[in-house]
Amino acid sequence: MGIRYSHLSPDERIRIERLHCEQGLSVRETAGLIGRDKATVSRELKRGPWFASNEN
Repeated sequence: MGIRYSHLSPDERIRIERLHCEQGLSVRETAGLIGRDKATVSRELKRGPWFASNEN
């Protein structure tokens, strides 16, 4: 039918925040470390900060 997408887990969102924002890794490096496509990481970063309370 089409490509299936899975949502980022809270753990993945936290790892993106730490790797990219705190440690200063590039989007490509961050994506490689968490096993996601660089476009996925880039979109997540454009959405802005994520807080666990957003999921409730």
